[in-house]
This record gives sequence, structure tokens and C-alpha cells, in this order.
Amino acid sequence: MAIISFWESKNEEIGKSSALVAIATYLGINHNYKILVIDTKFNDYFYQDCFRNKNRTINLIRNGSSKAGIGEGIEGLSRAILSNKISPEIITNYTKIVFNENRLELLYDVNINTEQYEIHKKLFNEIAKIADKFYDLVFIDIDKSLDKNTQNVLLENSDLIITCLTQRIRSIDDYIKQKSENELLKKKIFFPVVCRFDKTSKYNEKNMTRYIKEKRGMGIVPYNTLFMESSNEGKIADFFIKFRKLKDKDKNAIFVDDVKNTSEKMLERLKEAQMRM
Repeated sequence: MAIISFWESKNEEIGKSSALVAIATYLGINHNYKILVIDTKFNDYFYQDCFRNKNRTINLIRNGSSKAGIGEGIEGLSRAILSNKISPEIITNYTKIVFNENRLELLYDVNINTEQYEIHKKLFNEIAKIADKFYDLVFIDIDKSLDKNTQNVLLENSDLIITCLTQRIRSIDDYIKQKSENELLKKKIFFPVVCRFDKTSKYNEKNMTRYIKEKRGMGIVPYNTLFMESSNEGKIADFFIKFRKLKDKDKNAIFVDDVKNTSEKMLERLKEAQMRM
């Protein structure tokens, strides 16, 4: 069981959430891990949009009991925690199911006010620790707008930190700086993942690996038009299922294969992190 945080050091949009959802979906389809994704953003619809296909969700009734009046998502779970009515196995009562048998579930909020969000921010770490006792993999999408203290607490309690960057030279140099100067990152094992990767850039995987001096390599999640359209239309799961068995020459199959390789590298880095504990 492990907590894996997706984090970016700069306050800019780089495709972190898209990379996370790609990796989580691949693992949910191809592995037997119990996976939970926790979204820390304020009233953001990204994850809901990715998986809004109705035949893949269970919303109001779980385990024979209605959730009406209890609340759903992080809001309902936060109430349970504050009321001391929580155990790891009931977290699934507040999630959105993507794949059955806990293979992929989402925890987020989209209809809360700023006061509620301030309460939730203080509970994100507690939610992650409780979830870690039930799920094999807990992915946290650390929002760039969170205050530094909240971000640092989440990073401190992560088993592995996915540091997301782009092929912009400023992003690459900032990663190198963070790796050498950030005291928290010095203590943790982290795995660099390049989001919206463009294979035609001179900052290709080989050159970037050499430049940032990552002997064990890095991960890439390329930009893919159909993947982005699928994320807007609630068809991410269908996208991965459709293209996972096509030949390598198909650009969408190549994208899925790149996500596969990145996911497997991440799992290897996670094993390394757990062995050091």
C-alpha cells in the first residue's frame, strides 16, 4: 500500500492531471491493484469529465444503503472524519467508481464553497493516510494553488513523488534546481515525468535524461489529441481499452505504450522507495 503524489514545483498548467489519469487508468485496466485518486483542486470538473460515462459509475447506492443525506465525495468523507465515523473500508462509500472491485475509484468535489474547501485542505493528508490502509495505490493530485504547508505535508507523507515537468528549458532547469536544493526532495524518492511530451522536440527523452542526469531514466506522457478529446467526453477508459492491442505503428497505440512504460517504471521506483523505509 502506497501514497503517490503528483506534484509540480511551478504554478503553471503543464498537464499533470492528464498524466495522472492516464497512468491510473492504465493500471486500473491492466493490474489488480486497488486504486484511489484524490483530487485536491477546488471545484474542478476534470476527473468527472474523464469518466462521466454513466454505465461505468455507481453514484447514490453502495452496499445496499443510500448515501442521500450523508454527502458524497470529499465533502461527505470530511464530515465522517470530523464526526469520528470513519474506517478505511468505508471510504469507497464516498467515491466514484470507474472500475469495479476497487480497481479504480475517484474522490473529488465539484459543488462546495470556499469555506468548505478550507476545511477539506486540512483533511487531505488525513484522508490519504486512512485510504492508504485500504487501497494498494493512493494517487494524490496536488493542486498548484494549495499553500506550501499543505503541499509539504502531503509530500512528506508520500511514499513516492512524481515530479511533473515539461520540455521547456525553464521547467527542466527548475527540476534540476529543486532536486539539488529542495530539502524535502532530498529525503524522498521521486520520479520525473514529462507531461505533454513531444517526440519531435530537441529535448527528446534521451537528451533530457542526459541533461537532468537521471541514470534510471524518466517517464513520458505524450500529447495526444484523441486522448485529450476522450478526457473531455468521458471516454478515457474506452480509449485505453480500444488502443491497447493495436499495432505499434498506430499513434494512439504508441501513446498507450508510452503510458504503459512510464507506469511500469513508476512501480519499479515505488519498490525502491518502499525498500528504503
